[in-house]
Amino acid sequence: MNTAFQPSGNEVKRAAFSEHRRSGRLCASQKAVLDTLAAGPMTRNQIAGRAVIPLSSVCGRCRELLDADLITVMGTTQDKPARQLLQLTDKGRVVAHSEEA
Repeated sequence: MNTAFQPSGNEVKRAAFSEHRRSGRLCASQKAVLDTLAAGPMTRNQIAGRAVIPLSSVCGRCRELLDADLITVMGTTQDKPARQLLQLTDKGRVVAHSEEA
């Protein structure tokens, strides 16, 4: 009887996600966030509106881009509640430009 190990669906998805993160390639929504921030500093809400991406997705992609040092927090808005203003780092500008080609 052949009892070869078969990975579960979640294990396959997790492995594929890990491989994608190791590859360094940007996903479509990360690229959209970088393209939107190329216009200048803005909040996550502004990014979501301009890129037409759900705010929940923008928040996750911004966290990934912050961790990768492609964007940075430049300050906060004067609104109540205050919101972080995000901008591209030098590394983020290079990546955004190279992804265009």
